[in-house]
Amino acid sequence: MTGMSVSISICIASFFCLLMLLRRDQISLGLPLAYLFLLLLNHVPGAYAHLVDDGFLSGSDETATGIFFTAIGSVCFVAGVWLAGSTNNNRTSQHYADRQKFNSFCLLGGWFVVYGLSPLSKIPSLGAAIEKGGAVWMLGVMLGLRAALQRGDVMSAARWSSALMVYPILMLLLGGFLSYGAAAVIIVGAIAAVSAVRSWKVVALAVVVTYIGLSVFVNYFAHRNEIRDAVWGGRPMEERIDASLGMFRDFEWLDPSNRVHQKALHMRLNQNYFAGLAAQRIERGRVEYLYGRSVWEGVVALVPRAIWPEKPVVAGSPKIVREMTGLHLDEDTSWGVGNVMEFQINFGIPGLIGGFLMLGWLLGTLDRNAAEAERAGRLSRVFFFFLPAVALIQPLGSLVELSGGAAAALVAAYGWSWGWERWSRRGTALAKMPAKRTQRGR
Repeated sequence: MTGMSVSISICIASFFCLLMLLRRDQISLGLPLAYLFLLLLNHVPGAYAHLVDDGFLSGSDETATGIFFTAIGSVCFVAGVWLAGSTNNNRTSQHYADRQKFNSFCLLGGWFVVYGLSPLSKIPSLGAAIEKGGAVWMLGVMLGLRAALQRGDVMSAARWSSALMVYPILMLLLGGFLSYGAAAVIIVGAIAAVSAVRSWKVVALAVVVTYIGLSVFVNYFAHRNEIRDAVWGGRPMEERIDASLGMFRDFEWLDPSNRVHQKALHMRLNQNYFAGLAAQRIERGRVEYLYGRSVWEGVVALVPRAIWPEKPVVAGSPKIVREMTGLHLDEDTSWGVGNVMEFQINFGIPGLIGGFLMLGWLLGTLDRNAAEAERAGRLSRVFFFFLPAVALIQPLGSLVELSGGAAAALVAAYGWSWGWERWSRRGTALAKMPAKRTQRGR
């Protein structure tokens, strides 16, 4: 267990090193921080449950191997983000732009795409662009919330925080899922961690928020079946709300010694087990390394299905998880291979190092360019960096999902950039009309 505790410590230290790195010049929207937090959220709690376990949980050896891989990946990811900053250390001064209008445009436009165009999501290629393009609402909320916090405007911060909670609440009531909404909250909230004035407050808040979040999770996990029965069964909204509120009626704070809580962390937040099990099977010769097979599938995923209808790769990764772990998994359930496992099963430790270095550099570059464009007032360019970056924040996704999603997000960015330029020019023209009329009257 000593090795597991060291690996956990390295993971946590990597997170806070990245936090300090991004806070150094604050040319960041916090996107790399959001990715690493989500990555560790799916690995560290499960490993910690095994660390304090008294023999109740099975799979501790596999978990120890997986968290070791995660520690390597975390360090390499931070190094990649550092490389992105060291090769692009330009600091643009703040320029004027109608940011309030831009934030509202992103929020309302994103909501329209997410909820208004959802029936079109099944159309090949177009559906992917709609799904990834809808994430623009997060851009509006994060920039609006940051501006409100910097001004000390409590009412405005409360309004933007309320807007933030719309997506996770509807995702729970309409889909029965907590993870998607939690990921959105983490992505938006990361910018506050980067831009806050005092570092010690950020660290303290991160600890408190993590503990509260894990406490909500174990209560959700205990009531997950009731919630999904109500949602997936098509019951009235009143029953869905009642089922969702059930996790707060007998709320329990996270207790690492509680076996029910340990089991919840192991079953849902222990991606280490799959990575460790796959590595053991490779070592014993039951399966072989993929040697770049899934990497090539990620490249193939860049081709739109509208152009190649019979494209042999699809989003999701249950097939590869079953192949590498030997587990008989429910085909109706989503099983993410995860970045740690996929990098490792392709080329071993070198795959982990190279994969996370590249991912850290790419996310760091996109994040920094997005922040630079926003500071310079070139708001139409922010979409081209923000949306692909958000598409890459899938620590449980496959390379097919990451590459295909980023490509779809880039396509959507062209649409949003065009829409914002037209909308902003229209607003400027309308604002000038009264002045022209007044001049003619004189």
